Amino acid sequence: MEHPLVEWVDWNEPTFTALRDEQQAEIAVRYSVVESSSSDGAPTWPVAPESIVGAVVIWVDGRAVACGALRDVSGTDDGRGGRHPAATGEIKRLYVIPGYRRRGLSRLVMAELEECSRSAGFRRLVLESGTQQPEAIGLYTALGYTQIEPYGEYAASPNARHLGKVL
Repeated sequence: MEHPLVEWVDWNEPTFTALRDEQQAEIAVRYSVVESSSSDGAPTWPVAPESIVGAVVIWVDGRAVACGALRDVSGTDDGRGGRHPAATGEIKRLYVIPGYRRRGLSRLVMAELEECSRSAGFRRLVLESGTQQPEAIGLYTALGYTQIEPYGEYAASPNARHLGKVL
């Protein structure tokens, strides 16, 4: 495997969009979700593009193989009747394509997103994962993320896991 190349891109950049679509398709299979698109067939993304602080794609062997994004949720509705504290970022769409897993690429994406978080002035990061993603939960806990109060779209879901980290 050649040395990974890190590229910061726009949320709607085609390569990042394709990796996001792959990630969402895998999630749909893991959670047996039948419908993962809007009525017109377009994928649904519960992320406002203007809230994205940074999106990263990792290239290896000339191929886009991993991605992740950072969203500013400071002061936004936390899904429990409150607001996220100031200087709070959220990790979104961490994904590594199957043939490139277990090579440290998810850790590389997370390191890039955490550095971006610090540069953006975030003091806390949050993220949502789920019971059908034990490898992701293992990664996050190994990186110092701990269980936090549920928030967001999946706050009431028994399959959701909510983690956070003070930077």
